[in-house]
Amino acid sequence: MIFAKRVAVLVFTAVALILLLRGRTPNYRSTLQGLSQSVGLGELIEDEEESSQQQQQEQDLRNGPRPAVDPAAPDTSLLHHNVSFASSPFPPATLKPAGEPYTRALVAGRLTTENTTWLDTYLPTDPVLKPFIYVVNDHSAPLHTPVNKGHEAMVYLTYILDNYDSPSLPDVNIFMHPHQIAWHTPELLNHDSAETLKRLSSERVVRQGYMNLRCHWDPGCPERIHPGTSYKDNLKREEIALAKAWAEMFPEDPIPAVIAAPCCAQFAVSRERIRSIPKHKFERYRNWLLRTQETDWISGRVFEYLWHKIFTDQDKLCPDTRSCYCDGYGICFATPEAFETWFDNHHWWTKATKELEKWEERAQIINGVGNWKKIEEMRLDIPIPGRNWELKREIDERFQLLVRMRTEALRNGTDPEIRARVAGRPWKEGNGY
Repeated sequence: MIFAKRVAVLVFTAVALILLLRGRTPNYRSTLQGLSQSVGLGELIEDEEESSQQQQQEQDLRNGPRPAVDPAAPDTSLLHHNVSFASSPFPPATLKPAGEPYTRALVAGRLTTENTTWLDTYLPTDPVLKPFIYVVNDHSAPLHTPVNKGHEAMVYLTYILDNYDSPSLPDVNIFMHPHQIAWHTPELLNHDSAETLKRLSSERVVRQGYMNLRCHWDPGCPERIHPGTSYKDNLKREEIALAKAWAEMFPEDPIPAVIAAPCCAQFAVSRERIRSIPKHKFERYRNWLLRTQETDWISGRVFEYLWHKIFTDQDKLCPDTRSCYCDGYGICFATPEAFETWFDNHHWWTKATKELEKWEERAQIINGVGNWKKIEEMRLDIPIPGRNWELKREIDERFQLLVRMRTEALRNGTDPEIRARVAGRPWKEGNGY
């Protein structure tokens, strides 16, 4: 009798699942296009898969247990305010009159096997952007590096040395990886390099001299790299190598206790900032890269946390995230609370989308088995009937909220006064961005 009841329950559940699956919205995935997608880390860390959970466990071992978190308390992890930096040793920049365009260069390196056709689509839409795409493993290519070493670092330094004295060195020089979609590209720009190039403010780059294209602190800030440590962290294998590299590349500066900046070796630099640094220093940096016995992966990671030092002479450079998005890309949330709310909802939306996908995968497995006795014997994890419809409704509601909030932020970003106010800089009528 008990077995008969269980079979009846399974039959009822399976029938319900079949009906639910037939009712699945066919364009579900296309509906979600336009928001940030989760992209793997492989293109950046080729030799190692970093586990965020393992990384936190290792951090806990060093820092001790974390205090209990009140689940009802607001998440302020995205808000980085009142961050003080040393005054810049570089002279203030001179901006062009409002509306006058800046010449721009895109600098990237690729292997002969890498596909960069997205640039063929994007470049015709951006007439002031000139591409400098180096092929790192083909010396017959028009643009190539001396050797394929240090990941993107060899490309960047070679471009600077090739063009340092050129009268046509662009106003703004953008250093990026060659792929279009990457997890470390700005989240509010859909992790899309084309969107990043389109929205990047030349005025902010010229004004600051150097701008990391990544606005979020993690990974890199507030204190990721400790060059003087004697503790070998397998998740930060470049840490110890960085101390030796620092001593060789910056012999006049003491090795700092902490080096901090957002990852991941994508940034923009003004022509004036490049030329305000003596050329022989760039030669020194590339010579270190040519001579070092460190692996390609480690030497590339060393430079990843030195670019801000090279171009700003600061050990720590962790920008205000909201200001970076607003002044840098014209996505201006009216308040810090609105900015935080968008990311809280986006985080929920991402988790719910993954949960829905898992629900549908389990439902398809059960539907494919078709034998109720076998379903019981296999002890399959039966998804809760109706949970998919609940998730779809909530996902759609959050999606609409995210779109509305981002649209308003983009509208705010068209106002140069709002951008100046969020960035904390003075503005007067007639000024540009």
